Amino acid sequence: MTYLEGKRQKKEANEESGAAAAAGERERRGMEGFPVEVIGNILSHVVNAKDVVRASATCRKWRVALRHHLHTLRYNSLDCWPAYRNSRTEELEVLLTDTILQTSGLQDLHISNKAKFSSAAVIAWLLHTRESLRLLTYKVPTSKPYVNVLERCGRMRCLESLDLGNTDVRLTADPTAPRFPCLLSLTLSEVNVSALDLHLLLLACQKLKSFSLHSAVITSPDPELTLNLTSSSLKSFVLDDTSLDHMILETDILENLHLRYSTFTTFQLVSKGFRLQTLRINDVTINRQLLITSIATADLEVLEVSRSCSNVWGMIDCLLAHSSSKLRKLRLWGIPSASSSWDHLYPDIIASLFPCINDLGLSYEVMNLRVYPDESLTTSVFEKLAYLELGSDTLDDIFLSWMGAILGRCPNLRRLVVHDRTNEAKSHGYSALKGEYITNFVKIVRQYPQVDIKFDNV
Repeated sequence: MTYLEGKRQKKEANEESGAAAAAGERERRGMEGFPVEVIGNILSHVVNAKDVVRASATCRKWRVALRHHLHTLRYNSLDCWPAYRNSRTEELEVLLTDTILQTSGLQDLHISNKAKFSSAAVIAWLLHTRESLRLLTYKVPTSKPYVNVLERCGRMRCLESLDLGNTDVRLTADPTAPRFPCLLSLTLSEVNVSALDLHLLLLACQKLKSFSLHSAVITSPDPELTLNLTSSSLKSFVLDDTSLDHMILETDILENLHLRYSTFTTFQLVSKGFRLQTLRINDVTINRQLLITSIATADLEVLEVSRSCSNVWGMIDCLLAHSSSKLRKLRLWGIPSASSSWDHLYPDIIASLFPCINDLGLSYEVMNLRVYPDESLTTSVFEKLAYLELGSDTLDDIFLSWMGAILGRCPNLRRLVVHDRTNEAKSHGYSALKGEYITNFVKIVRQYPQVDIKFDNV
């Protein structure tokens, strides 16, 4: 062996020994070798605050990550382990207070609890995070003396998203006081609020893009409850499980409107040049008038209506007549029998008016199903339709022939979902009828092997 070969072998042996020693050191140190920023990110993805506290007690480095690099903290009593749910409210307050006050840059705080927290603890949390918090979800009743969480959040400089629930919403006597300088999204759930305070709140949030109101108790000194909301920046509005006499929504750039499980005497959407892109109306009762101008829906891309009153369906028929050809998703579920006088709710009319539609859902109540109001006219084709959803209240050949006629107009269909919503008793006669129905159904869908078929009995 030459001198150079021996030197090379010795060098390789030293490198292998060094690599083995480094691997052993990394294995010995474990997660101690992780950067503290990475540990902080790991802690931020832990679901429950109690688990964050336990994990941060692992070593000094994890405690440093908790103090300086934890950006998200969550506590939800419904997500806790059974042992955590039995903890007293006072113990939870101490744990959350100790954890929050240790952090220096908390950006996302989510607290949801059925039991009441003390006002002192809530004030301490909000004061400590007022300079860094960007997202806040707070759904906790507050014990007396009452703390106005909304008012204190209005002073936070960086807050962009606020989800508030199980509380009273009140504003100060000075409606012109500056508040919510950066708020983009606001959700109020199960709150008590006056119609005037809601009106003033939206005026105060000058950058607000999205507003959702769920199961709210709205009060007014007037005998008829009228809610008037005005915003120049609002793009999305969701109203859920709320009853009002009169609702007036005035916006400049609204793009998304969703009404669900609500009752109105009148609903009016005041257009200031904007054009809706998405309109969803689900389980809504309007006793007198639904007023949405055709200008506001001229650029609709998504329209969903289900299980609503006849006043709503009459307005939807008018909107379809004036909507643009941009519509790509249409779902009309539970169309009442009175639709025989509303021509634009028929599939053939829909196909001719909206050539770009690629997602269609149709469900009629018991009626004489037809694809076109005049079957002798030339049929239209859904050239771009890829997803089709159909519903039925009856098990008969009328529905099957109607379904087959629609399938024949969909040359590029990829998926079909059929919902059977019959409520007949499961007798022997029903079982026989069901078997015959399924047999005829299979005969029709076998003609379309390229289509993925799903049959739901709901």
